[in-house]
Amino acid sequence: MRLLAFIRIEEKNTSICGLKISNKPLVIFLALFQLSICIASFLQHIFSIYKHRKIFECHSNIPANSSFETHFLAHDVIIFDFGLMHRVLGTNECVANYLDGGYMRFAWTIEQSSALFISLVSLICKPKPLWLLWPGLLMQSSYTLGLSVLTMATAPKILEALGGIIDFELALIFTVYSVGFSLNWIFTFVLWHYYWHRERKFLAERGIFPPQEFV
Repeated sequence: MRLLAFIRIEEKNTSICGLKISNKPLVIFLALFQLSICIASFLQHIFSIYKHRKIFECHSNIPANSSFETHFLAHDVIIFDFGLMHRVLGTNECVANYLDGGYMRFAWTIEQSSALFISLVSLICKPKPLWLLWPGLLMQSSYTLGLSVLTMATAPKILEALGGIIDFELALIFTVYSVGFSLNWIFTFVLWHYYWHRERKFLAERGIFPPQEFV
């Protein structure tokens, strides 16, 4: 499949501007990136519970000269929101706080981190059984779709903000969000293609409808 005219994702390799990269190391890199995001988000909850006795004490309307502790809890890392929603929607707390106070976000960070860890074990040292990739595929697909729903819901306000005066802060936080959103879509597509590649390979080894490329 082709993305943005210069990215082509196949079952064995991904081509970026004509440069071919094997899907396995690419998936490992992107899985480690997303795992670091999940762990950082989980640590936000741990710090919030320790410091404030609340599951997620997140307030986005903070002054620029706030302390590191305040800044650490002011951003919703799991959705790459470093002030974008506050800027375009006028919200004073993170999106998760408006849903259920952050409890579902807390559970999600644990679930996605666990799924990504199992996927990395499968990718790095235990290629069989193939079902070890299923939790990662499920969680990553759900996560990417969730980001898409959030983006579509806030798109009118984001476009309105981008249609006005764009200062450095808006450009930076929008770029961070866009990069995180795009990387997760690419990760999802590459992970699925790599899974299909391994599935075809195992079927070929067992002599079940062996694809031509493995004969």
